[in-house]
Amino acid sequence: MTAPIRAVLWDADGVLQHGHPAPGHAGEQVAASWPERLHAIGGPGFAEALFAAEKGPLRGEEPFRPVIQRLLEQRGLSVSADEVLALWDDVHVDADAFALVDRVRAQGVQCVLATNQQDHRVALMRGTLGYDAHFDRTCYSSEVGAMKPEPEYFRRVLDDLGIAAAATLFIDDSAANVQAARALGLSAEQHDPRSGVAGLRRALAAHGVVVPA
Repeated sequence: MTAPIRAVLWDADGVLQHGHPAPGHAGEQVAASWPERLHAIGGPGFAEALFAAEKGPLRGEEPFRPVIQRLLEQRGLSVSADEVLALWDDVHVDADAFALVDRVRAQGVQCVLATNQQDHRVALMRGTLGYDAHFDRTCYSSEVGAMKPEPEYFRRVLDDLGIAAAATLFIDDSAANVQAARALGLSAEQHDPRSGVAGLRRALAAHGVVVPA
């Protein structure tokens, strides 16, 4: 018999927030992907170099802005760090997903934000997008000091919660993150961003967390 779920860990990007246009929303043109937009800014290999350089800030080892600035200087690019950071600001929260989180909390299940974010994104999500008001705890990777799918990230979050892995449900759009959570004994579901809130409801219901429509 499985333990009842006492806490739900929610990923952000691809689960609670999305780039433009949102999945399932048709636009006049298909929005360029992040790698395509970064290629337009910095040329071949810039996206890959930037994502690799972001890992330190994602673990809280240093702020993201100086990392971007160093990379721009190394590659002899004249664009500003602000132009690059604007891509991380180009996000919108799914209000229906937030409402679902609120309803899960109202049923007495702890809701925890479990997301890989560097300091710039944390400031946006906390100060502008209002994330912290919707969660019992917010576990931004740069503040945790480890990032998904590293096992240490999940261990630190569980230690902070004081809840057994078996009583915790993790929802993320990344297969690697879901597999890492399951390896540590958490219940975990991979979310398809195109499924929206209906998909989130199904993930919750599969583990006994039923939220009335």
